[in-house]
Amino acid sequence: MGQDIKRINSILAGNQPRYEYEVNITTDEIIEHGYFSAGRSFIKSILCLYAYQEPKSFIDNAKVTMDNDWLKIATSRNYHHFFPKKHMEGKKGDFYVNHILNITIVDDFLNKRKIRTKAPSIYMKEFQEQNPDLKATMKTHLIDLDHFGVFEDDFDLFFKKRAEKVSEELNERIVMK
Repeated sequence: MGQDIKRINSILAGNQPRYEYEVNITTDEIIEHGYFSAGRSFIKSILCLYAYQEPKSFIDNAKVTMDNDWLKIATSRNYHHFFPKKHMEGKKGDFYVNHILNITIVDDFLNKRKIRTKAPSIYMKEFQEQNPDLKATMKTHLIDLDHFGVFEDDFDLFFKKRAEKVSEELNERIVMK
């Protein structure tokens, strides 16, 4: 943390950051290193990006309340597998199902009481009926309902497109020197 504080103070003073290692945020790198573990710095950076988007509730577009106590652990009720683990059993391996690209930040009510183990095509249709702004809502989760294969339950397309979007968003925010 001491190094981080020095680096942040230097950035706030107008200096460009210098890194001891290469910063690689290509889609391939995100896919390769994105297995979800809330304690890993690479994952924390993507979680910060997700939080920066001020994620909204799928139900009513209300701002999701994020509790730091819960966000510290990977089993947090705020972390939702967009393609739920149970739904994906036997379809994809754990590496892909439990990947940061398959994680969204939601409230625990939505996660445990509304979505549960349903396929995205089913629960998103339900939310579409309740939330007229669902397309805009999902953009706060870096998900495009028209192009990510959500209503077709196309995990591979979703995974690829979300990797591209996360990479694009990170590239807009990280100063590469």
